[in-house]
Amino acid sequence: MKRTFLLYALAVCCCLPFPVAAQERQYTITETELTQLEIISESLARDRLNLQLQASSLAERLKAQERQAKALAMSLQEAEQKANVLRSQLQTERETLKALRQSYNAYEKEAAETIAKQQALINKQKDKLHRRMIVIITLSGGLALMIFAMAAKYFLKYKFSLFHPP
Repeated sequence: MKRTFLLYALAVCCCLPFPVAAQERQYTITETELTQLEIISESLARDRLNLQLQASSLAERLKAQERQAKALAMSLQEAEQKANVLRSQLQTERETLKALRQSYNAYEKEAAETIAKQQALINKQKDKLHRRMIVIITLSGGLALMIFAMAAKYFLKYKFSLFHPP
């Protein structure tokens, strides 16, 4: 009887320091966070559309400036002056386009890094959960084996005591 009590006490003392699976934190996304994500997605779509419209308007402006340069080629002096102006405007547009491309590339790189960090965090959490599940399964199996052994002991003790009357 004392041994059984000691085994139970030992099993309880061994299992108490380990966290229970139900105590693990669970992460959920709320409706407000989901709506915020949808709003951000819509905003990005609008921004992308605006950038496309700006790019097309810039292309149209460039074409209009080229037609204007051809029309002004009749007069040599005016053509040289206006051509210089148009070249400087074109250079500004190219520099603006180059700056926009660099900014967009930096944004893409930052987004990729953020995604990689979040994926690493997710993998780390999965590994932690897997290890805890293995510990819980192992402890549960050991506890079940101890209970089965004690039940078998009492069953056999009772069965053999029937053959030996008191």
